Amino acid sequence: MGFVYLIHFEHKLHHAQHYIGYTDNVERRMKRHREGNGSKLISAITKVGIAWELVRVWEGDRTLERKLKNRKKARDLCPICRGERRDT
Repeated sequence: MGFVYLIHFEHKLHHAQHYIGYTDNVERRMKRHREGNGSKLISAITKVGIAWELVRVWEGDRTLERKLKNRKKARDLCPICRGERRDT
């Protein structure tokens, strides 16, 4: 068991404004994302200067990650987009 997380982008890049990922260590994974060694999407976002923020973390596995990604409704899960407080 690990963690599924949701990142919100300050501005969209093409169609994307969120990233859902999986890790067994959230702190280490966020560090890798900040260094540009995480996912291709986060690397691209960072390269063009778009700020991003970790906004939600769930305990779960890759099955949960896939389920959330397949919904194509990350906006509905995002506390920033919903006008709620952050839930990290």
